[in-house]
Amino acid sequence: MIVLLPTTSIQTISIMPRVTDFLYESDYSSRAILDGASVESISCTSDIFNIYNDVNLSIRKDGDGTSETILDVAVALNGNFIDLSFSCTILEEGSTYFLEATSNGNLIYRDKIFSTTQTDYTVKHIISQNLYDPYSPTDDNTYIV
Repeated sequence: MIVLLPTTSIQTISIMPRVTDFLYESDYSSRAILDGASVESISCTSDIFNIYNDVNLSIRKDGDGTSETILDVAVALNGNFIDLSFSCTILEEGSTYFLEATSNGNLIYRDKIFSTTQTDYTVKHIISQNLYDPYSPTDDNTYIV
């Protein structure tokens, strides 16, 4: 699960995609060589991969189905991982979301997001705190959920 802040600022996540051929490294190298350039290392070009790759994010809030599709995702290589930098407008405190990343319509990553400002991860988060009455064996209108 990915933990993000409930903000509209740009945030970066590191993922290990299902496939890596969406980076089109060989296409970039062959285009550079055809143009008379030389390619010493493909890692030198990682900052411009977002120009050549069509990575989109689809984020859907659990429960009410509010969703957002993010088209302007910045892509960068980070060792064996891919960094995705994006801004999302639907993140709310204490909410969970479903995330799908696609490249040219092909699924490359899927995960869950939890949005919180909490920084102490040793404190357990209780979603339904104070929302339910305790079970009462004498009241037949109560239910164990």
